[in-house]
Amino acid sequence: MGVSQSKAEEPKEDPPRQAPVVRPRSVSRPLDRPDTARLDFRHTTSGSFDGAVGGKTLKKIEKDDDASSLHSVLTLGETDGAVGGRTMKTEEEKNIARFLHSRSSPDLSYGRRNVTGYASRLTQSLALDDDKRAGRLLERRRKARLSSEAKLTKQIVYKSKKESTLVCAAIDFGTSNTGYAYSFRAKPKEIITNYWYGHEIKTPTVVLLHPDKSLYSFGKEARDKYEALMKTKSHEQWYLFERFKMKLYTKEGPLDKDIEIEDILGKRMKAIDIFTMAIRYIKDHLMKELSDSDRMKEVNIKSESDIHWLLTVPAIWNDLSKRFMRTAANNAGIPDEMLSLALEPEAASVFCKEELGLKIVPVGCRYIVLDLGGGTGDITVHEVNPDERLKELHQPTGGDFGGTNVDNKFKLILVRLFGAEVVSKFKYNHMQEYWELMTDFEIKKKKFDGTGRMILKFPTRLLELYEDEVGFKLEASLQQTVFEGKIEFKLGKMFITEAQAKELFQEAATKVREFTQDILDKVENISHIIMVGGFSESPYLQSEMRNNFDNLIVLPEEPSGAVLKGAVLYGQDSGQISARVCKKTYGIARMMKFKPDHPLHKKITIGNRDYCDDLFNKHIEIGTKVSIDSENDAKEHEYFPPTGHMKQAVLEVYASSKRDPKFVDEDDCEFVGLIKIDIDPQGDIWSKIMVKMLFGGTELRIKVRDVKQGHVTTAAVDFLG
Repeated sequence: MGVSQSKAEEPKEDPPRQAPVVRPRSVSRPLDRPDTARLDFRHTTSGSFDGAVGGKTLKKIEKDDDASSLHSVLTLGETDGAVGGRTMKTEEEKNIARFLHSRSSPDLSYGRRNVTGYASRLTQSLALDDDKRAGRLLERRRKARLSSEAKLTKQIVYKSKKESTLVCAAIDFGTSNTGYAYSFRAKPKEIITNYWYGHEIKTPTVVLLHPDKSLYSFGKEARDKYEALMKTKSHEQWYLFERFKMKLYTKEGPLDKDIEIEDILGKRMKAIDIFTMAIRYIKDHLMKELSDSDRMKEVNIKSESDIHWLLTVPAIWNDLSKRFMRTAANNAGIPDEMLSLALEPEAASVFCKEELGLKIVPVGCRYIVLDLGGGTGDITVHEVNPDERLKELHQPTGGDFGGTNVDNKFKLILVRLFGAEVVSKFKYNHMQEYWELMTDFEIKKKKFDGTGRMILKFPTRLLELYEDEVGFKLEASLQQTVFEGKIEFKLGKMFITEAQAKELFQEAATKVREFTQDILDKVENISHIIMVGGFSESPYLQSEMRNNFDNLIVLPEEPSGAVLKGAVLYGQDSGQISARVCKKTYGIARMMKFKPDHPLHKKITIGNRDYCDDLFNKHIEIGTKVSIDSENDAKEHEYFPPTGHMKQAVLEVYASSKRDPKFVDEDDCEFVGLIKIDIDPQGDIWSKIMVKMLFGGTELRIKVRDVKQGHVTTAAVDFLG
């Protein structure tokens, strides 16, 4: 049979895009299928794709149809856009059509087969009434296409530079306190901890800047300098930042990369600059120690190439908060390829398994780790595998119920007693006395065991300021408050009754108990509840937990150092974690052809085409267990550019606490970040990108495969703007 040699008509140029009616960002969202309605084809016979997973319905071809009819079938497909539906021609089908209409010689070969004979056999096969046989043929074509795409894809695999470093160093950047530790590759379990001023494993997370906003110092040295400045009333032009890490814990809406934080007197600066200066100080402090000639004995260690850096982050943080910390570390001089993030409760679990040993946590043992730090409470659940690696059994949970929760309750009492305006004036004009009050409270908070009164040194100047502002003494107004009989002031001291002191801890302690019980209700056969972090050293919190969970409670020798030391061990062998549980349902926003059952307010018009916007295309479901060893087995999803002239694909990643969200603006959905990938479809609207989300690590990573160009890119979520 002869083959038509007429050249296929070229698609007309895309008409100008109209702005979306809902929001401009939608115009760049990917489609679930190519926008074939906007292409002009000579042949009008079409195949109809039913949109089911892997499903495809073809119109039958009569046996006497020629090869040009085959091209008609292969030219245009329509689909209802169901998730997972195949929405484009196979690579082989497009190649057949391309050859049929562009070659002048009938005996040219395609894949070592005669084009005419190959097309004829395919036509005859598709014309058979036996749908099963046609389905098998299509499946073979699909596998051949995937194999062809894989061969065309260019991907270079590099050996990680982290594997050849001399030192593994961890920075535990906390809300209240910060420290670092390290070990050498040759002796990975011999952890060297820096002791600040000879006896403290951590130093306060305090940053002090000169009036010109350059760094003066970090930690206790910064606080001591500021106290000296306050004595001479010369502190107001300086900048002191403390307890600023919690600004990165966002419950609603995405984190703003340009977020600002206030210093102790309310002066504002960009958070990224403060975090960067703090991390740089810690990095330089460590490098100074490693460059000590007496200690290192002629070994020259470079921070850029010889150190694998670990930075700890709460497991409950979202991906943009993690990205923020990584960016700050990069700005501080730590190369991105030499940096890993360690999840705080996970690092603590690694350390506790090592310290407690197999006698307490044997193979098969299931235990909860409560990482109770200054700002957050972070909870994870692990089981010891037969190979002694750790498997996560439940997605990380937690919240803002760390030790600073108790501090905030005390500050609230001051505001309720004296008024916000008086407290603010006292703090601004008598900063040193305010600081001394809070320091004394911190000491008493750590010692309080639930018995006896809490007695604090109290600044008489605050009582005098109240009397000047209000016109009468505090004792008179105290009788009219809920604190009558619970708090009294005399002889320069503040006396808090036992019952009132317990109330300061009530919210944090209750949340710790409730979250722990929730895990016990969901995960069976828990053997231990291991408490780590600075707040876990509170005698009152320990007694509350033992009263509720009896002999399940276990504390390592130094709870406040568990995360720091565990991060070093994790950095030396990240394979100690074998599997993690996905804490959210993740997906990508997309558009599809508008259907009658779609909400009307989701309809947008681009050109002459109606689309449904804000659709949540699910990639992975909450609670899914992901093996670290097989994270690359994640399913790829197809996306198509809304125009054949896009130079950059921008994918909006969303997360939800629901198992099957429909739209990205539902109540339980949150914006995770953007993935920006350079592409070049070269005007081809059939050009597709394959997107795979990798969840096995401590950070969400996205692998994008540009099929047309044959490129693979691995990226992390980025901020808006």
